[in-house]
Amino acid sequence: MGSFGPPATGQQKKGIGRERVLHHVSIRWSDVNAYAIVSDAALATYIEEARGALIRRLADLTTERHKAAPHLVYLTVRQRIDYLLPLRWQEEPLVISLRVLRIRPSAAELLARVGCDSAPCAEARVLSTCWNTARHRPHLLTSAQRALLAHYSDNTRSDDCIPGKLR
Repeated sequence: MGSFGPPATGQQKKGIGRERVLHHVSIRWSDVNAYAIVSDAALATYIEEARGALIRRLADLTTERHKAAPHLVYLTVRQRIDYLLPLRWQEEPLVISLRVLRIRPSAAELLARVGCDSAPCAEARVLSTCWNTARHRPHLLTSAQRALLAHYSDNTRSDDCIPGKLR
C-alpha cells in the first residue's frame, strides 16, 4: 500500500523541501534466515515493490489521457543498493520511502530508503525509464506524469550535489 499525491495529512513525509512516497511492506518469514535477518535479495524485492506502486500510478496517468494506451513498460535501467544495517524480522510493516532525484524526458531517478530515516537499513538509487515496446524506443513522460514526479522531487539543490548520483 503506497500513498500518492498530493498526499493526505499523515501520509505525507516532509524533509527539507521534499515530499516522499511512502510504501509499506510486510516482512515474510521466507525472507529471513535462521537469525531472523532479512536477506539482501528480499530487500531488493521490497524496493522493487515500492517502485512498482509508483509506476502503476504513472501508468494510470497515461491510460487516463489515451483511451488506447501505447504499449508502454517501465524498465529499471540501473539500480544500486547500499546495504547499511542488518534488518531483523519485525511484525509491523516496513516503510520504504521514495523520492525523485531527477526527472528526465523519458525517465526518473529515484532514491529509495528502507526503514526509518534516522537509521535506514538500505538505500537504493534507481533509474527507471518509460519504454514503448511497439516502437522499440523510450517514450516521453506526459506532463501529468512529470507533475506527479515533480511533487516528490527535491528542487532545492543541484543534481551535482547528490552523493552517489547516477550518471
